[in-house]
Amino acid sequence: MRAERGIPIFDSDPKPEIRRHAENAPDWEFREEAQHLYAMATNFKDRFLDPVLRTDRGRLPEPVISFDRMNRKTLAAYTLVRNPQGLLDEITFNTAHYDEKDGVLQWKFGRWAQYETLLHEQVHLWQQNFGDNPVKPGRAYHNREFVDKCESLGLHPKLGPGYHTAPADGLFAAYLVELGIEPPVLDASIEPKKHWFFEGEKKKGKSTIHKWECPECHMPIRFGRKGDPELLHIPCVEARLEKEGNEELLLKWRGIRAISPVLARK
Repeated sequence: MRAERGIPIFDSDPKPEIRRHAENAPDWEFREEAQHLYAMATNFKDRFLDPVLRTDRGRLPEPVISFDRMNRKTLAAYTLVRNPQGLLDEITFNTAHYDEKDGVLQWKFGRWAQYETLLHEQVHLWQQNFGDNPVKPGRAYHNREFVDKCESLGLHPKLGPGYHTAPADGLFAAYLVELGIEPPVLDASIEPKKHWFFEGEKKKGKSTIHKWECPECHMPIRFGRKGDPELLHIPCVEARLEKEGNEELLLKWRGIRAISPVLARK
């Protein structure tokens, strides 16, 4: 709405309508996740980030929650600038970390880790709106103010990289226990070099199996040694010797075959 001279009286806020649309889109695979995460974001805002109504400023803005596939090392992201639709305060969850179970998409690391991730991104939102040292594009996201705010709530991000070095404790952990979410149990002697909940993932090892093909018939064989295995495929060797009419070498070869009934070295 604008006054007669074109001065805005108030700005429209599309976020409530965006949330309603996301929570009620019947054909969207992330509809239920959107419903859940929007509700938890409101809870975190009211309980941890902006619990007291103040007269010197407005309330912490609600986030726009999105889902998109990103680099696997990224759990979620807070968009510092306006997104492609011109909206601020966007939190995007990485769809690479969702698995489908019984037809339902689930965060593969469990609710405890997911809630830590959501609150982490909401602390970015808090810092950009109310912090003394908000982050500028191109600078490190996880500065001292950000880390201190997280620590006050029970999160443990590493200064700079931002990964969580240990499961949440303090106020936030107490709230998750209230919700009936069991805290994770980790080996305290291991200092993670990435988010603590990545430590439980199965690491893909590098295969030591190599492939060899018969040059005649292309039959594949897999073996566990490096370099040329120096193999010969008996049926193909015999067929070639018979075709060439080399009876003397064929007799010698059949003698080798009697010793090694499957494969023979050159």
